[in-house]
Amino acid sequence: MKRVMAVVFVLALCTSVLGGCASQSAVQQLQAQQDQMMQRLNALEQAQPANVQAAQRAEAAAQRAEAAADRAEQMANKAESIFMKHLKK
Repeated sequence: MKRVMAVVFVLALCTSVLGGCASQSAVQQLQAQQDQMMQRLNALEQAQPANVQAAQRAEAAAQRAEAAADRAEQMANKAESIFMKHLKK
């Protein structure tokens, strides 16, 4: 009976040790994934100012294009009014 109990305890100890080893490898794998995610986040954080500057430049270019379109429309209206004056004569 003592031998049976000893074998049961040894088997329980072995499964605990094996389970601990398996969980340690899972922990190591999760730590590696966490390190990769942190590297990605750091890269994104470093790229953020460049992205903001690019967005600001794009917005400024859009405003300049809109101003140019407004000037072109005003010139077209002026040309149309001059043309209409000449038609009336």
